[in-house]
Amino acid sequence: MGEAQDLPAVLNAVEHLKGNQTIRWLIVGDGRKSDWLHTEVKRRGLESNVSLLGRFPVERMPSFYAHADALLVSLKKDPVFSLTIPGKVQSYLMSGIPLIGMLDGEGARVIKHSGAGIVCAAGDSSCLAMAILKMADLSFEQRSELGSNGHRYAENEFGREILIGRLEGFFMEAIKTYNNAVTK
Repeated sequence: MGEAQDLPAVLNAVEHLKGNQTIRWLIVGDGRKSDWLHTEVKRRGLESNVSLLGRFPVERMPSFYAHADALLVSLKKDPVFSLTIPGKVQSYLMSGIPLIGMLDGEGARVIKHSGAGIVCAAGDSSCLAMAILKMADLSFEQRSELGSNGHRYAENEFGREILIGRLEGFFMEAIKTYNNAVTK
């Protein structure tokens, strides 16, 4: 948890939904913003809405995913962040759990294009709160369909064989370009 995740905007969304006892936020991880996050959750009186679980080995993440109705990925509004697809997006898609994204650019495009979840603009905590309510209103079957869409997309776009094939293609193109330059 750091500056990039825009935790102030996430907590603003939590505050919007504070009265809704059916929505629980489980935050796994730690980082530079951990102490700040603990302090803010207490200061805002969000202890009954947010559980800060701390750091766990990456091998444990699938067990957390399996108990989630949706997985959140958030990034601060920044032109650099909009150029990348966060690694979390790829692993979340592979999990088969619906995504809620509060981010811009390529990460948002992937979530939308895959049909795996709901996206709102980076920093838009009101939209994030509405997206969470919308996700909560979906049936189990509808959420399962979003998760399946994401898993299928991840397999087709980020699967090991696909990525190795693309990498081989890049190498072959580089070799061809090099050979053409040398022979001229």
